[in-house]
Amino acid sequence: MTTSGIPVFATAFRIFFLAAAIHAVSVILLWLLHLRGIVSLPTGVSPVFWHTYEMVFGFSRAAIFGFLFTAGQHWSGKQLLTPQKLAILFVLWVAGRFIFFMAPGLAIAGFAIDSFVNVFALWQMRPLLNPQQKHNHSVVYLFIIFSLAQAFSSATAMRSEYNYLYLPILKTALLSVIFLIAVIAGRVLPFFASVVIAGKKPRILPWLEKLVWPHALLTLTAFALSPTHSIFTHIAAVACLAGAVLHGARWLLWRPHAAWRMPILSILFLGYLFLVAGFAMLASALWAVTSLSAAWHMMGIGAIAIFVFGMMTRVALGHTGRPIKAGPLVVFAYTTITAALFARVVMPMLALTSEAYLVAATLWLTAFSMYLFKYTAILWRPRADGRPG
Repeated sequence: MTTSGIPVFATAFRIFFLAAAIHAVSVILLWLLHLRGIVSLPTGVSPVFWHTYEMVFGFSRAAIFGFLFTAGQHWSGKQLLTPQKLAILFVLWVAGRFIFFMAPGLAIAGFAIDSFVNVFALWQMRPLLNPQQKHNHSVVYLFIIFSLAQAFSSATAMRSEYNYLYLPILKTALLSVIFLIAVIAGRVLPFFASVVIAGKKPRILPWLEKLVWPHALLTLTAFALSPTHSIFTHIAAVACLAGAVLHGARWLLWRPHAAWRMPILSILFLGYLFLVAGFAMLASALWAVTSLSAAWHMMGIGAIAIFVFGMMTRVALGHTGRPIKAGPLVVFAYTTITAALFARVVMPMLALTSEAYLVAATLWLTAFSMYLFKYTAILWRPRADGRPG
């Protein structure tokens, strides 16, 4: 049987949401075992490099592929990936997950393959750059920035004399994911809310929406240049503070309080609220007032993982012909991953850093294990309504 006859390769969200959840469990489990001294990661560089690389370019990128190549077909009206090309993209992504465990010579080839994944993906996104798709151009531009950051992260990870640049570049990639979420949220959250919440229509201010892309470009540029001079760190901090105001205003205008009775929608609003909090915390941390680790984990777990988790639960139901409603197990998973965020961010502030790793990782593993338990069959089987996709 070819991939065209396998439901999990029918649409990008199926294989990549499944892969993201499996990756989330396996990588954090390995990381926890490493932190507890139970296993020693056989990486040629700092284990922190492996952990951060995998969370940004493994987990986050799988979620990006799953959503962009699913939504992109609806945005452009064209099939961006055939099942065969989807299978190629997936295999290349999987191959990249073993880079840090390879011998140095092979790792260079591995990093090259993992960066080529983005080139292949961008080539398939060409329809989103058509002149009539101007509203989608920023999505592709942000993915290009993400791809460049990955290429430079790979280079700095391999060369010890440039290791000091690795984390700043990787965090630029993480911020590009944050801005992808901001753009995507602007598309889906008001729409989702307007469909299911009677009498509480979200407000959208065009002039405010036009600020999202310029603000993203300014913030990413300042942050990318921050290792070169302290002035750029201050500019990045101001931009982050402005981001908290900008995205906080969007969040309020979308009337999130009207969604609180609908967990499958409210979890997305909650993830976006953590994006707002992440910008405020990052501004404070860049001015050395609060912890950088807390700010980045608010962004990584709160803004990215929780929003992604919500999208993975919603899209998997809506695009397989099932009722879009979160059952008790999924609602418990929402609670669990949110608790993981607070454990990882708050407990270190109480001098419970080691305990925070254990508690947060356990809660994270529980949430994504519940996702796999509930959604593996849904993602693997044909649509419930018999339609293609």
